[in-house]
This record gives sequence, C-alpha cells and structure tokens, in this order.
Amino acid sequence: MINYDDIWIPLQTGLENYVGKPVIQAETNGKQPPYPFISIKDTLTDDIGHPFILTNGENQTIKQDIEMVLSLTVHADKIEVSKDLCMKARAYFLGKGAIELSDAGIAIADVLPATNRNVFLTIDYERRYGFDVRLRIQGQETYGIDVIETVTIQEG
Repeated sequence: MINYDDIWIPLQTGLENYVGKPVIQAETNGKQPPYPFISIKDTLTDDIGHPFILTNGENQTIKQDIEMVLSLTVHADKIEVSKDLCMKARAYFLGKGAIELSDAGIAIADVLPATNRNVFLTIDYERRYGFDVRLRIQGQETYGIDVIETVTIQEG
C-alpha cells in the first residue's frame, strides 16, 4: 500500500536542502558522513481507523490512513552544533516542510520537543540532539476481483 521511497525521497531531499547537511537513514551499513549530519529512524508504522473499500466493476480499491513516527537525530562533535542543527531541522517540519511534504501526500501530524541524545563512544562523546515527528499518509491498493454476472437457482 505504501512505497517507502514515496515517503523517504521527498522527506530526505527536502530536509537536506533546507538544512544544508547530509540526511541519512539510521542503522544502515553505509559509510558515515562527516559531522554534522542527521539520521532518521522509522520507529513505528500503524494503521489509523478503518480501511475504506471501493468497488468499481472488476476492480476493488482499499484505502487506509497510516501513521509513521520518525526519530531524527543530529550527530555532531559539539553540542551547540548539534542543538542548532536540530532546531533548524525541527523548524523545517513546522514550516516549509509541512508545505513541501503535503505536496507529496504526506501530512505532519505532530512535531515533538527536541531532547539531548548524547552518547559516550569509548573515550569521548558524540553530541546528539533529536526529536520525533509523526506523519500521516494514505495508502492505497487496487486489485482485480472476480465478478459474478449471473446466478442460476435450481429448485428441488
């Protein structure tokens, strides 16, 4: 119903253009970009409400509203850089991003507060600041169905 790239590409492209820093998927095997950068992790995808089913001839379409919770984390070597970039990324979803993403069929349901997410790495800290954003998308799937054209009823 939902193609992940239909969400990832406009989100990643729009945010990266807005903040001017790399935006990557979290927890992947790719090479880490230089500091600072933003990672995005999909933490929850869930259906909202009941599906809407429409039958048109030999096709049936099911539509379902879906909510995704994405966790964005800014990685940097200095806390002030991490926090500043985090606040700029958060502003994207509260302003320009809400418009750009709505053009791609993605609605911003909520932008949660930014929090400190520092982590100790062997002998030093990686400075992290981040927030979560709730998105809503309508998934749609159309498929063929068998149509019963005539029914014969026999007595007896």
